[in-house]
Amino acid sequence: MIKKYLAALSTTALIGVAPYAVAASSIDLTVTGLITPRACTPSLSDGGTVDVGQVQAKDLNLTSDTIVGSHPIQLTVACDASTPFALNGIDNKAGTSSSNLYFGLGLTSNNEKIGYFTPSIQSALADGQPVHSIRSTDNGASWTRIYQILKDNLTSVSAVGTLTPISVKDLTMELMIYTFIARADSLTLTDDVTIDGSATFEMKYL
Repeated sequence: MIKKYLAALSTTALIGVAPYAVAASSIDLTVTGLITPRACTPSLSDGGTVDVGQVQAKDLNLTSDTIVGSHPIQLTVACDASTPFALNGIDNKAGTSSSNLYFGLGLTSNNEKIGYFTPSIQSALADGQPVHSIRSTDNGASWTRIYQILKDNLTSVSAVGTLTPISVKDLTMELMIYTFIARADSLTLTDDVTIDGSATFEMKYL
């Protein structure tokens, strides 16, 4: 039994190895990319913090979302040289938003979704000129007009009336941060609930 097992094992090994010993064909793997000195730095006014203060549970709508704050904030991007780029919206509280498109505010102690916030784009200037905000849901393959920064989307800017990202050295966006609390009948509000939203705007060079 032992000899038969070893013979079979040896034969299997030869069948697996033999084709590679006589193979004459080959295939190439190519790695490409670009190292660039251009770099962009995004920043937010007020340290990127929005405080909606205390919200009274009794003031929340029972069966619909309640807007509890609208706060202006400025987003700027400063680049070493003019370059096309986009911002990727990342929800740092993923899975906590009561909306599929917007950024979450965390969970209650009973794992209920507190609500969401959305940065609305009021205006945008690229190198001092008005531009349109655009977004891509397919990693930059196509673009559409947008008026908000959405999670898991790329947000860029185009010349007015077009849908193609442009090269920019200095970008200024005036944002309005709207904060919504989920319908009260979906939340346990017998104790204090901490509103704890967080998002990251990640630079993507196009």
